Amino acid sequence: MSWRIALLFFALALLTRAPFQTQNLWAHDSVLYERAIERFDPLDQRPQPPGYLYYVLVIRALDAVTGDANRAMTLVSLVADAAAVALLYILAARLYDERTARISALFLLTAVTFWAYGGIAYPYTLLAALSIASALLFWRTVTTRRGRDLLAASALWGIAVGFRSDLAIFLAPLWLVAAAAVPLASAVLAALVVAGLVGVWYVASAAADGGIARFAQALAMQGQFVNDRYSVFGSGGVAALYANLYELGRFLGRGLYFLAPPLAVVPLSAAARHIELADRRRTLFVLLWALTPLLVYVPIHSGEYGYVFSMLPGLCVIAARGAIALARGLRMPRTLPWVVAAVVLANSAIFLLSDTALSARDLARRDSGMTEKAAALRADDLRDAVVITAYDALLVERYVGPSHRVIAWDPVATPALDRPVSGLIVVVWDDLLRTADGPWQTRVMPHGSLLRIARVDATSTLHVRDGLEVSVSR
Repeated sequence: MSWRIALLFFALALLTRAPFQTQNLWAHDSVLYERAIERFDPLDQRPQPPGYLYYVLVIRALDAVTGDANRAMTLVSLVADAAAVALLYILAARLYDERTARISALFLLTAVTFWAYGGIAYPYTLLAALSIASALLFWRTVTTRRGRDLLAASALWGIAVGFRSDLAIFLAPLWLVAAAAVPLASAVLAALVVAGLVGVWYVASAAADGGIARFAQALAMQGQFVNDRYSVFGSGGVAALYANLYELGRFLGRGLYFLAPPLAVVPLSAAARHIELADRRRTLFVLLWALTPLLVYVPIHSGEYGYVFSMLPGLCVIAARGAIALARGLRMPRTLPWVVAAVVLANSAIFLLSDTALSARDLARRDSGMTEKAAALRADDLRDAVVITAYDALLVERYVGPSHRVIAWDPVATPALDRPVSGLIVVVWDDLLRTADGPWQTRVMPHGSLLRIARVDATSTLHVRDGLEVSVSR
């Protein structure tokens, strides 16, 4: 393991992400984080509970310097993205060897969604960086069997929970593996450190939110919201399981793309399984790190591409082992660089050259489209338009302002919407929404984003149906 190589990966990640930094807030939650910079209040969705207090404090400090909330958040995304790539190199080197480390870092560097998220106002690259850093210290404890190493790892984990509370669940199995390697007294002391630091985050969040009772209410409301809409333990039952699996598969698929074949080699190849199982403790550690989030994402909620960044680094390590096993299985070790290059170049091509979701073109279309569509709505011919949106209501309000009436349709809460729109101009904001046959005109923005416009003169009704289709009837 070379610190120079780690710094090289850090610099390479910065250089490859810098050209794709977005200028506008990315999505609904980005607006909530911007509002949290002004006033931290999870009960009022500033941001959504549990509030991620430490992340808000960091972006608040950066906003004080930059004067731009979006820039503050994208700077965190950029640095955390680069740190994650460098840290994965270090972790994989300590888990396995230099070859595995370099391949793992290259795979994460060119993972399509991870590349994209290095430039948008979301905290999910930070989720990956904190997960890798914590796993690195936990593995160090496993190998050194020193109580002081577990204390350091536990301190980092406790602080990380203040940034991303889901890490309290995702990293718990790794803590148990590490705690089993040290004397009981050290494990108990480390547990107290974790509990104390998590308690500090909770009390600090409650104090900033107006008291423990108010913060507890915010947590309860958010938990009930997720349970009712997405969880198998709510009213959705087994149907929610199908929806969560579908979403998780979509998010993982676009995070992996050409990483999937080498990833599959490890469980499918008897020789690869034999090699990995030679060190069962290490194999258990990697699997717990990569797969524990499934305990939450499958039965409860998997709602965003960035969620899987808790899994992606571990899957990159497994894919690296699969690529090595593939070259070994072919009995042509010189093919390994070609296998790795093929995966890296293929995933890079998807991001740089394709028009798929979260490619470079998609980033530009959505980011520039935000400005372009807002300007179009402020023009004279659309000044009195009604805007229908399924996902971007807060963004429309943020960038268009109060001049337009916004119909915010929630596909989960309201599968069907019928609204009178007599004598109005109706504009469909979301590119994802489809328009049925009828009086719709499509206006293409310079970077490819769309506005669908219907001029309704007679008595008419706007219909939005499950399946994301918008129509107008007279």
